[in-house]
Amino acid sequence: MHDIRQELTSSAIRHARRVRRTTGRLVVSGLGFGLAYYFDAENGAARREQLRQSLRRVALTIDSVWAPETGDPPAVFTPLLRGLSSEDYEPRPVQRHEAS
Repeated sequence: MHDIRQELTSSAIRHARRVRRTTGRLVVSGLGFGLAYYFDAENGAARREQLRQSLRRVALTIDSVWAPETGDPPAVFTPLLRGLSSEDYEPRPVQRHEAS
């Protein structure tokens, strides 16, 4: 009984190491492909600008959903929005859904 438990434990440990190693390889590979995609010499600048605009829209949407309805509350993502500022971008108003 002791040998079977020990074999199961060592097998589980080997499997966990293999999973961790494979996950690390996938993450590094994904980061490499992402960097190559966004820093491409031909289209990288346009892709990065599109990513900035998308992140700004997401931040504004989250901020408007989390902000209370009354008063003039401070923005939740003000530092993030300052970093993503673009003068020519006009945010769309977010419609709130009322719970029935």
